[in-house]
Amino acid sequence: MAKRNGFSELAKLLVRYPAQGQREKLKQLLLQNYTQETIIEYLTHEVAPTRQAAAYALGIIGNRDAISPLVKALQHNDPDMRANAEQALWAIWFRSGDKSIDDMLQKSAGYIKKEQYAEAIDLLTKVTQAAPEFAEGYNRRAIAYFILEEWEQSINDCKKVVILNPVHFGAFTGMGQCYLRLGNLREALEAFQKALEIHPGLAGVAHTILQIQDALREQFGQRR
Repeated sequence: MAKRNGFSELAKLLVRYPAQGQREKLKQLLLQNYTQETIIEYLTHEVAPTRQAAAYALGIIGNRDAISPLVKALQHNDPDMRANAEQALWAIWFRSGDKSIDDMLQKSAGYIKKEQYAEAIDLLTKVTQAAPEFAEGYNRRAIAYFILEEWEQSINDCKKVVILNPVHFGAFTGMGQCYLRLGNLREALEAFQKALEIHPGLAGVAHTILQIQDALREQFGQRR
């Protein structure tokens, strides 16, 4: 359970240990002083810094049970709250619970950064084979395929992601981008709309939806 006066103390704790190098220390302090259930309750607290701190903290210690409350937090009108909730979701999705899988995922990110896409795909294929229920393995491979302009393969992996993780707005967005490049406007629109439904703060996606809707109206008008 949280210590007395935990609402203010949670925010103070995150201010005290902001640096990436202090992450492990912060994680241990969070685990010592709070349960995940308590931090989830703070997501709806009336004080903004407490809500924001709770979302950030769940990115450090949260597990799959925190996903649904964090998705709800994406609907909040506080932009800092939404940003922290989004960051927390990505952090949780990136954790498989198996260090060897997590290490491979991290190594694949290095390959992508170095533009070694074939190596990344090979390694991520091993991830999906070793952990077929781990959605982020497919999502990271979809990103590599997308960069290589292998649209169909990227779409296939995105579809696997959203079967395993139906609130993965990143996969829906990636799927939409692939369909857009294939000229499949209706499929692109549907994927982007699903992404925006989950995460209304995706301004770029909202703008793209308007552009697609304009293009579809123009096509329909030309056919009449």
